[in-house]
Amino acid sequence: MKVGLIGFGAIAKRLTFLLQPEDDIHLVGALVVNRDKWREPGVNVCFAVEELLAAGPEVVVEAGGHAALRAHGPDVLRAGVDLILVSVGALADPECERSIVDAARVGNSRAVVASGAIGALDALASAAVGGLSQVTHTTRKPARALLAAEEVRELSGPRELFRGSAREGVLLFPESVNVAAAVSLAGIGLDRTELCVVADPALERNTHEVVAVGAFGELRFSIENVPTAENPKTGQIVAMSVLHCLRRRNAPLAIG
Repeated sequence: MKVGLIGFGAIAKRLTFLLQPEDDIHLVGALVVNRDKWREPGVNVCFAVEELLAAGPEVVVEAGGHAALRAHGPDVLRAGVDLILVSVGALADPECERSIVDAARVGNSRAVVASGAIGALDALASAAVGGLSQVTHTTRKPARALLAAEEVRELSGPRELFRGSAREGVLLFPESVNVAAAVSLAGIGLDRTELCVVADPALERNTHEVVAVGAFGELRFSIENVPTAENPKTGQIVAMSVLHCLRRRNAPLAIG
């Protein structure tokens, strides 16, 4: 499988580390912004989306942040190449969501949301078929991942930074609560899902708890993610979820 990358930060680097020979996955190029800062040997670097597409990827993994998804995601999809999204929070902007969906239709391609730092999206989406009355998502992260260093030093305990609709919260914390957008899109939408964001100086792991109530019954899911060394906002499981998406494309037996 020929795979392209948008961005080559903590997630993409972790993905390359996790790849196994039996995966038969070949990284054909990585689209990056700053030519002067590029220091990664052995990777075909691209500075324009046209260069990346010319390398012939069958699927492109977006791991470059909201701006990168907005700028390059539609071009990839219109070219008929599937896109795996990590920065799903960008879809909280209705214009961005429309551009991604419209481009996929034009290119007869698919935009697939990676589960990223969360789980239970399959169960949540299944429950939504029968009807959901309430979905709440609480994110707790080490304070250093959400606040400036001087604010962290002044913090004596957990601080609730936000409580409201997932759409508003995702736009306020674009690089920290992408998973809230994924939960919302799987369930009852960004405007009806309630999001709470807490900075906790005592935490060492990024934690998420989802509670959903509906005709099916009640679902509770929680996870504690070990942050990556390169970026405390991002859990190590994010790159694992991307590799899982890639493996599912060729798997003779797929789960979920």
